[in-house]
Amino acid sequence: MSETSLSSVIDDYISARQEAKPDKWLTKGEWLDDAARRAKQISLVTHAPKFTHGDARGIGARVEGLTGEEYLSTASLTAPVIDVIGNAAALDVANLLLLEADGKRLVDLIQDGDTSSLVAFTKDKVQLEAWCDGLSQALVGGTLTTHTLAKQTYFPVDRGYHLLSPLFASSLCHALYQRIDQSRFGDEAKAAREARRKNEFSDLTVMDFPHLAEQHFGGTKPQNVSLLNSKRYGRAYLLSCQPPAWQDRLTAPESQEHFWIRYEYRAVTTLGELSRFLKSVVQADNNAAIKQRRAGLVDDLMGALLHYGAELRTLPAGWSRAMTEPMSEAFCRWLDPIDGQTLSDEEANQIALEFGRRLNRRLQKRLAHIGDAELHVWRRQLARQLRLLQQDLEEWA
Repeated sequence: MSETSLSSVIDDYISARQEAKPDKWLTKGEWLDDAARRAKQISLVTHAPKFTHGDARGIGARVEGLTGEEYLSTASLTAPVIDVIGNAAALDVANLLLLEADGKRLVDLIQDGDTSSLVAFTKDKVQLEAWCDGLSQALVGGTLTTHTLAKQTYFPVDRGYHLLSPLFASSLCHALYQRIDQSRFGDEAKAAREARRKNEFSDLTVMDFPHLAEQHFGGTKPQNVSLLNSKRYGRAYLLSCQPPAWQDRLTAPESQEHFWIRYEYRAVTTLGELSRFLKSVVQADNNAAIKQRRAGLVDDLMGALLHYGAELRTLPAGWSRAMTEPMSEAFCRWLDPIDGQTLSDEEANQIALEFGRRLNRRLQKRLAHIGDAELHVWRRQLARQLRLLQQDLEEWA
Protein backbone atom coordinates (compact mmCIF):
# COMPACT_ATOMS: atom_id res chain seq x y z
CA MET A 1 0.00 0.00 0.00
CA SER A 2 1.17 3.51 -0.69
CA GLU A 3 1.06 5.67 2.42
CA THR A 4 1.53 8.67 0.15
CA SER A 5 -1.73 8.02 -1.68
CA LEU A 6 -3.69 7.71 1.59
CA SER A 7 -1.96 10.83 2.91
CA SER A 8 -3.10 12.66 -0.23
CA VAL A 9 -6.69 11.54 0.34
CA ILE A 10 -6.49 12.72 3.95
CA ASP A 11 -4.97 16.02 2.83
CA ASP A 12 -7.82 16.64 0.37
CA TYR A 13 -10.42 15.77 3.01
CA ILE A 14 -8.99 18.13 5.64
CA SER A 15 -8.65 20.88 3.03
CA ALA A 16 -12.36 20.62 2.29
CA ARG A 17 -13.12 20.88 6.01
CA GLN A 18 -10.91 23.96 6.31
CA GLU A 19 -12.58 25.63 3.37
CA ALA A 20 -15.96 25.10 5.01
CA LYS A 21 -14.75 26.89 8.17
CA PRO A 22 -11.67 28.95 7.20
CA ASP A 23 -11.36 30.79 10.54
CA LYS A 24 -11.51 27.71 12.79
CA TRP A 25 -8.40 25.71 11.80
CA LEU A 26 -5.34 27.51 10.47
CA THR A 27 -3.36 24.35 9.75
CA LYS A 28 -4.17 20.72 9.05
CA GLY A 29 -2.37 19.81 12.25
CA GLU A 30 -4.86 21.90 14.22
CA TRP A 31 -7.76 20.11 12.54
CA LEU A 32 -6.23 16.72 13.44
CA ASP A 33 -5.71 17.91 17.03
CA ASP A 34 -9.41 18.77 17.20
CA ALA A 35 -10.43 15.50 15.53
CA ALA A 36 -8.33 13.44 17.98
CA ARG A 37 -10.06 15.17 20.91
CA ARG A 38 -13.54 14.54 19.51
CA ALA A 39 -12.99 10.93 18.38
CA LYS A 40 -14.11 9.56 21.77
CA GLN A 41 -17.62 10.92 21.03
CA ILE A 42 -18.18 8.31 18.32
CA SER A 43 -17.96 4.52 17.96
CA LEU A 44 -17.32 2.44 14.87
CA VAL A 45 -19.79 -0.45 14.78
CA THR A 46 -21.54 -2.98 12.58
CA HIS A 47 -24.57 -3.23 14.89
CA ALA A 48 -26.24 -0.09 16.24
CA PRO A 49 -28.79 0.39 19.07
CA LYS A 50 -30.69 3.48 17.91
CA PHE A 51 -32.50 1.66 15.12
CA THR A 52 -34.60 0.10 17.89
CA HIS A 53 -35.34 3.46 19.52
CA GLY A 54 -33.95 6.90 18.78
CA ASP A 55 -33.28 7.60 22.46
CA ALA A 56 -31.54 4.30 23.25
CA ARG A 57 -28.15 5.05 24.81
CA GLY A 58 -26.62 1.57 24.77
CA ILE A 59 -23.31 0.71 23.17
CA GLY A 60 -23.08 -0.80 19.69
CA ALA A 61 -20.99 -3.75 18.54
CA ARG A 62 -18.37 -4.20 15.83
CA VAL A 63 -18.37 -7.72 14.44
CA GLU A 64 -15.86 -8.55 11.72
CA GLY A 65 -13.84 -11.53 10.59
CA LEU A 66 -16.48 -14.17 11.30
CA THR A 67 -17.49 -16.82 8.78
CA GLY A 68 -21.06 -17.82 8.06
CA GLU A 69 -22.28 -20.38 5.55
CA GLU A 70 -25.78 -21.52 6.44
CA TYR A 71 -27.62 -18.31 7.24
CA LEU A 72 -27.57 -14.74 5.98
CA SER A 73 -25.90 -12.60 8.64
CA THR A 74 -23.22 -9.94 9.02
CA ALA A 75 -20.72 -12.81 8.89
CA SER A 76 -21.81 -13.36 5.28
CA LEU A 77 -20.12 -10.05 4.32
CA THR A 78 -16.45 -10.43 3.45
CA ALA A 79 -15.84 -6.70 4.00
CA PRO A 80 -18.75 -5.12 5.91
CA VAL A 81 -19.12 -1.37 5.62
CA ILE A 82 -18.42 0.18 9.03
CA ASP A 83 -21.17 2.27 10.59
CA VAL A 84 -20.69 5.07 13.10
CA ILE A 85 -22.82 6.01 16.10
CA GLY A 86 -22.52 8.73 18.72
CA ASN A 87 -22.45 12.51 18.50
CA ALA A 88 -23.62 13.53 15.03
CA ALA A 89 -21.45 16.65 15.27
CA ALA A 90 -18.37 14.39 15.23
CA LEU A 91 -19.26 12.47 12.09
CA ASP A 92 -16.54 14.36 10.22
CA VAL A 93 -14.04 12.46 12.38
CA ALA A 94 -15.74 9.21 11.40
CA ASN A 95 -15.46 10.09 7.73
CA LEU A 96 -11.74 10.73 8.26
CA LEU A 97 -11.22 7.31 9.82
CA LEU A 98 -13.09 5.63 6.98
CA LEU A 99 -10.97 7.23 4.24
CA GLU A 100 -9.46 4.59 1.99
CA ALA A 101 -6.70 4.27 -0.59
CA ASP A 102 -5.26 1.19 -2.28
CA GLY A 103 -7.75 -1.01 -0.43
CA LYS A 104 -6.65 0.11 3.04
CA ARG A 105 -8.59 2.32 5.44
CA LEU A 106 -7.14 4.78 7.93
CA VAL A 107 -9.09 3.07 10.72
CA ASP A 108 -7.29 -0.21 10.00
CA LEU A 109 -3.90 1.49 10.18
CA ILE A 110 -4.81 3.25 13.43
CA GLN A 111 -5.98 -0.06 14.88
CA ASP A 112 -2.59 -1.61 13.98
CA GLY A 113 -0.74 1.39 15.48
CA ASP A 114 0.49 2.48 12.03
CA THR A 115 0.73 6.30 11.83
CA SER A 116 2.65 6.47 8.52
CA SER A 117 -0.28 8.07 6.68
CA LEU A 118 -0.33 10.98 9.19
CA VAL A 119 3.42 11.67 9.20
CA ALA A 120 3.06 14.21 6.41
CA PHE A 121 1.11 16.55 8.72
CA THR A 122 3.61 16.84 11.60
CA LYS A 123 7.24 16.31 12.49
CA ASP A 124 6.45 16.07 16.18
CA LYS A 125 6.38 12.40 17.27
CA VAL A 126 4.51 13.30 20.46
CA GLN A 127 1.78 14.99 18.44
CA LEU A 128 1.66 12.03 16.06
CA GLU A 129 1.19 9.62 18.97
CA ALA A 130 -1.50 11.88 20.44
CA TRP A 131 -3.41 11.76 17.15
CA CYS A 132 -3.15 7.98 17.05
CA ASP A 133 -4.23 7.60 20.68
CA GLY A 134 -7.10 10.06 20.27
CA LEU A 135 -8.44 8.60 17.04
CA SER A 136 -8.20 5.07 18.41
CA GLN A 137 -10.78 6.05 21.07
CA ALA A 138 -13.42 5.61 18.37
CA LEU A 139 -12.49 1.92 18.22
CA VAL A 140 -12.76 1.21 21.94
CA GLY A 141 -16.54 1.72 22.26
CA GLY A 142 -16.55 2.02 26.05
CA THR A 143 -18.00 -0.25 28.70
CA LEU A 144 -20.63 -2.76 27.57
CA THR A 145 -24.00 -1.24 28.39
CA THR A 146 -27.58 -1.59 27.23
CA HIS A 147 -30.57 0.70 27.78
CA THR A 148 -34.17 0.45 28.88
CA LEU A 149 -35.32 1.51 25.40
CA ALA A 150 -33.21 -1.17 23.67
CA LYS A 151 -34.38 -4.72 23.12
CA GLN A 152 -33.56 -6.90 26.12
CA THR A 153 -34.07 -10.57 26.91
CA TYR A 154 -33.18 -12.18 30.23
CA PHE A 155 -32.06 -15.73 29.40
CA PRO A 156 -31.96 -18.15 32.38
CA VAL A 157 -28.64 -19.88 33.08
CA ASP A 158 -27.94 -21.93 36.21
CA ARG A 159 -29.34 -19.83 39.06
CA GLY A 160 -29.09 -16.49 37.30
CA TYR A 161 -29.64 -14.84 33.95
CA HIS A 162 -27.71 -13.63 30.96
CA LEU A 163 -28.92 -10.31 29.59
CA LEU A 164 -29.21 -10.55 25.79
CA SER A 165 -29.61 -7.30 23.89
CA PRO A 166 -30.21 -7.91 20.15
CA LEU A 167 -28.87 -5.08 17.99
CA PHE A 168 -29.83 -3.96 14.49
CA ALA A 169 -27.36 -5.26 11.88
CA SER A 170 -26.62 -1.91 10.29
CA SER A 171 -23.78 -3.08 8.03
CA LEU A 172 -25.88 -5.95 6.68
CA CYS A 173 -28.82 -3.60 6.15
CA HIS A 174 -26.58 -1.23 4.19
CA ALA A 175 -25.23 -4.03 1.99
CA LEU A 176 -28.77 -5.20 1.25
CA TYR A 177 -29.86 -1.63 0.49
CA GLN A 178 -26.99 -1.11 -1.95
CA ARG A 179 -27.63 -4.44 -3.69
CA ILE A 180 -31.35 -3.75 -4.15
CA ASP A 181 -30.79 -0.13 -5.18
CA GLN A 182 -28.28 -1.23 -7.82
CA SER A 183 -30.70 -3.86 -9.10
CA ARG A 184 -33.50 -1.32 -9.36
CA PHE A 185 -31.82 1.91 -10.43
CA GLY A 186 -28.37 0.98 -11.75
CA ASP A 187 -27.44 1.64 -15.39
CA GLU A 188 -27.67 -2.06 -16.33
CA ALA A 189 -31.03 -2.38 -14.60
CA LYS A 190 -32.37 0.63 -16.51
CA ALA A 191 -31.04 -0.74 -19.81
CA ALA A 192 -32.60 -4.15 -19.16
CA ARG A 193 -36.00 -2.66 -18.34
CA GLU A 194 -35.82 -0.40 -21.37
CA ALA A 195 -35.15 -3.44 -23.60
CA ARG A 196 -38.07 -5.28 -22.03
CA ARG A 197 -40.35 -2.30 -22.51
CA LYS A 198 -39.43 -2.14 -26.20
CA ASN A 199 -39.69 -5.94 -26.51
CA GLU A 200 -36.06 -6.10 -27.67
CA PHE A 201 -33.50 -8.83 -27.03
CA SER A 202 -31.03 -8.23 -24.19
CA ASP A 203 -28.62 -10.51 -22.34
CA LEU A 204 -29.12 -8.40 -19.21
CA THR A 205 -31.24 -9.74 -16.36
CA VAL A 206 -34.22 -7.85 -14.94
CA MET A 207 -34.45 -8.30 -11.18
CA ASP A 208 -37.70 -7.55 -9.37
CA PHE A 209 -38.48 -7.60 -5.64
CA PRO A 210 -42.23 -8.25 -5.19
CA HIS A 211 -43.93 -6.55 -2.23
CA LEU A 212 -40.74 -4.65 -1.30
CA ALA A 213 -41.33 -2.40 1.71
CA GLU A 214 -39.39 0.61 2.95
CA GLN A 215 -38.80 1.48 6.60
CA HIS A 216 -37.56 4.89 7.77
CA PHE A 217 -35.33 5.58 10.80
CA GLY A 218 -34.55 8.91 12.45
CA GLY A 219 -37.29 11.06 10.93
CA THR A 220 -35.88 14.39 9.73
CA LYS A 221 -32.51 13.71 11.43
CA PRO A 222 -31.31 10.31 10.23
CA GLN A 223 -27.73 11.25 11.19
CA ASN A 224 -28.73 10.95 14.85
CA VAL A 225 -29.23 7.21 14.36
CA SER A 226 -25.98 6.40 12.55
CA LEU A 227 -23.70 7.47 9.72
CA LEU A 228 -24.85 4.78 7.28
CA ASN A 229 -28.47 5.57 8.10
CA SER A 230 -27.75 9.18 7.14
CA LYS A 231 -26.18 8.05 3.84
CA ARG A 232 -29.40 6.11 3.10
CA TYR A 233 -31.49 9.16 4.04
CA GLY A 234 -32.99 7.09 6.83
CA ARG A 235 -34.32 4.41 4.48
CA ALA A 236 -34.02 0.64 4.77
CA TYR A 237 -35.57 -2.06 2.59
CA LEU A 238 -37.67 -4.90 3.91
CA LEU A 239 -38.07 -8.03 1.78
CA SER A 240 -41.42 -9.78 1.80
CA CYS A 241 -41.66 -12.83 4.09
CA GLN A 242 -45.20 -13.77 3.04
CA PRO A 243 -45.74 -17.47 2.40
CA PRO A 244 -46.66 -18.37 -1.19
CA ALA A 245 -50.38 -18.36 -1.94
CA TRP A 246 -50.91 -21.61 -3.84
CA GLN A 247 -53.95 -21.87 -6.08
CA ASP A 248 -55.22 -25.38 -6.65
CA ARG A 249 -55.85 -26.29 -10.26
CA LEU A 250 -59.51 -27.15 -10.79
CA THR A 251 -60.00 -30.73 -11.95
CA ALA A 252 -63.12 -32.75 -12.64
CA PRO A 253 -64.34 -35.17 -9.94
CA GLU A 254 -63.76 -38.84 -10.67
CA SER A 255 -67.29 -39.89 -9.81
CA GLN A 256 -70.52 -38.64 -8.30
CA GLU A 257 -69.36 -39.85 -4.88
CA HIS A 258 -66.06 -38.02 -5.38
CA PHE A 259 -68.03 -34.86 -6.15
CA TRP A 260 -69.76 -35.04 -2.75
CA ILE A 261 -66.48 -35.80 -0.95
CA ARG A 262 -64.89 -32.71 -2.45
CA TYR A 263 -67.91 -30.59 -1.59
CA GLU A 264 -67.96 -31.76 2.05
CA TYR A 265 -64.26 -31.02 2.34
CA ARG A 266 -64.93 -27.46 1.18
CA ALA A 267 -67.88 -27.02 3.55
CA VAL A 268 -66.44 -28.90 6.54
CA THR A 269 -66.36 -25.80 8.77
CA THR A 270 -70.01 -24.91 8.15
CA LEU A 271 -71.10 -28.56 8.51
CA GLY A 272 -69.43 -28.73 11.90
CA GLU A 273 -70.95 -25.44 12.98
CA LEU A 274 -74.45 -26.58 11.98
CA SER A 275 -74.00 -29.90 13.82
CA ARG A 276 -72.84 -28.18 17.00
CA PHE A 277 -75.63 -25.63 16.88
CA LEU A 278 -78.39 -28.22 16.41
CA LYS A 279 -76.97 -30.29 19.27
CA SER A 280 -76.92 -27.23 21.55
CA VAL A 281 -80.67 -26.53 20.98
CA VAL A 282 -81.97 -30.12 21.20
CA GLN A 283 -83.76 -29.41 24.47
CA ALA A 284 -84.81 -25.85 23.56
CA ASP A 285 -88.15 -24.77 22.15
CA ASN A 286 -88.07 -24.23 18.39
CA ASN A 287 -88.35 -20.43 18.28
CA ALA A 288 -87.76 -17.83 15.58
CA ALA A 289 -84.11 -17.23 16.57
CA ILE A 290 -83.26 -20.93 16.27
CA LYS A 291 -85.02 -21.21 12.91
CA GLN A 292 -83.21 -18.14 11.59
CA ARG A 293 -79.78 -19.38 12.71
CA ARG A 294 -80.41 -22.88 11.29
CA ALA A 295 -81.68 -21.47 7.98
CA GLY A 296 -78.61 -19.23 7.72
CA LEU A 297 -76.18 -22.12 8.15
CA VAL A 298 -78.08 -24.27 5.63
CA ASP A 299 -78.03 -21.34 3.20
CA ASP A 300 -74.23 -21.22 3.60
CA LEU A 301 -74.01 -24.93 2.81
CA MET A 302 -76.17 -24.54 -0.29
CA GLY A 303 -74.12 -21.51 -1.36
CA ALA A 304 -70.93 -23.56 -1.16
CA LEU A 305 -72.56 -26.31 -3.22
CA LEU A 306 -73.79 -23.91 -5.92
CA HIS A 307 -70.38 -22.19 -6.01
CA TYR A 308 -68.59 -25.51 -6.52
CA GLY A 309 -71.06 -26.39 -9.26
CA ALA A 310 -70.40 -23.03 -10.97
CA GLU A 311 -66.65 -23.74 -10.93
CA LEU A 312 -67.14 -27.17 -12.54
CA ARG A 313 -69.26 -25.62 -15.30
CA THR A 314 -66.16 -23.67 -16.39
CA LEU A 315 -64.37 -26.91 -17.36
CA PRO A 316 -64.34 -27.94 -21.04
CA ALA A 317 -67.77 -29.33 -21.96
CA GLY A 318 -68.15 -33.10 -21.99
CA TRP A 319 -65.93 -33.97 -19.05
CA SER A 320 -68.77 -35.73 -17.19
CA ARG A 321 -69.35 -38.13 -20.12
CA ALA A 322 -65.75 -39.36 -20.05
CA MET A 323 -65.80 -40.49 -16.42
CA THR A 324 -65.18 -44.13 -15.55
CA GLU A 325 -68.16 -43.94 -13.18
CA PRO A 326 -70.65 -41.70 -15.00
CA MET A 327 -72.83 -39.35 -12.96
CA SER A 328 -76.60 -39.36 -13.17
CA GLU A 329 -78.21 -37.42 -16.01
CA ALA A 330 -79.45 -34.79 -13.56
CA PHE A 331 -75.94 -34.06 -12.34
CA CYS A 332 -74.58 -34.02 -15.89
CA ARG A 333 -77.20 -31.45 -16.95
CA TRP A 334 -76.39 -29.32 -13.90
CA LEU A 335 -72.58 -29.49 -13.85
CA ASP A 336 -71.74 -30.19 -17.50
CA PRO A 337 -74.55 -28.97 -19.79
CA ILE A 338 -74.09 -29.69 -23.49
CA ASP A 339 -75.91 -28.10 -26.43
CA GLY A 340 -78.08 -25.84 -24.32
CA GLN A 341 -79.35 -28.56 -21.99
CA THR A 342 -81.44 -27.25 -19.11
CA LEU A 343 -82.25 -28.67 -15.70
CA SER A 344 -85.86 -29.77 -15.30
CA ASP A 345 -87.81 -29.41 -12.04
CA GLU A 346 -87.68 -33.18 -11.56
CA GLU A 347 -83.91 -33.23 -11.99
CA ALA A 348 -83.52 -30.31 -9.60
CA ASN A 349 -85.53 -32.28 -7.04
CA GLN A 350 -83.26 -35.33 -7.55
CA ILE A 351 -80.15 -33.28 -6.85
CA ALA A 352 -81.77 -31.58 -3.86
CA LEU A 353 -82.91 -34.93 -2.46
CA GLU A 354 -79.39 -36.34 -2.61
CA PHE A 355 -78.08 -33.20 -0.93
CA GLY A 356 -80.64 -33.64 1.86
CA ARG A 357 -79.76 -37.31 2.33
CA ARG A 358 -76.02 -36.64 2.60
CA LEU A 359 -76.58 -33.75 4.99
CA ASN A 360 -78.81 -35.93 7.15
CA ARG A 361 -76.23 -38.74 7.26
CA ARG A 362 -73.59 -36.25 8.33
CA LEU A 363 -75.79 -34.75 11.08
CA GLN A 364 -77.08 -38.12 12.33
CA LYS A 365 -73.59 -38.99 13.56
CA ARG A 366 -74.26 -36.65 16.50
CA LEU A 367 -78.01 -36.04 16.30
CA ALA A 368 -80.13 -39.20 16.24
CA HIS A 369 -83.41 -37.26 16.04
CA ILE A 370 -82.66 -35.85 12.56
CA GLY A 371 -85.00 -37.62 10.12
CA ASP A 372 -87.38 -37.29 7.16
CA ALA A 373 -88.88 -33.99 8.29
CA GLU A 374 -85.48 -32.27 8.13
CA LEU A 375 -84.63 -34.10 4.90
CA HIS A 376 -87.62 -32.57 3.09
CA VAL A 377 -86.75 -29.11 4.46
CA TRP A 378 -83.22 -29.33 3.01
CA ARG A 379 -84.61 -30.75 -0.26
CA ARG A 380 -87.17 -27.98 -0.77
CA GLN A 381 -84.66 -25.23 -0.01
CA LEU A 382 -82.01 -26.48 -2.45
CA ALA A 383 -84.54 -27.33 -5.18
CA ARG A 384 -85.83 -23.77 -5.00
CA GLN A 385 -82.27 -22.38 -5.27
CA LEU A 386 -81.52 -24.60 -8.27
CA ARG A 387 -84.68 -23.46 -10.07
CA LEU A 388 -83.81 -19.81 -9.42
CA LEU A 389 -80.28 -20.43 -10.70
CA GLN A 390 -81.66 -22.10 -13.83
CA GLN A 391 -83.89 -19.10 -14.50
CA ASP A 392 -80.92 -16.75 -14.16
CA LEU A 393 -78.82 -18.83 -16.54
CA GLU A 394 -81.64 -18.83 -19.12
CA GLU A 395 -81.99 -15.04 -18.86
CA TRP A 396 -78.24 -14.50 -19.30
CA ALA A 397 -78.02 -16.88 -22.27
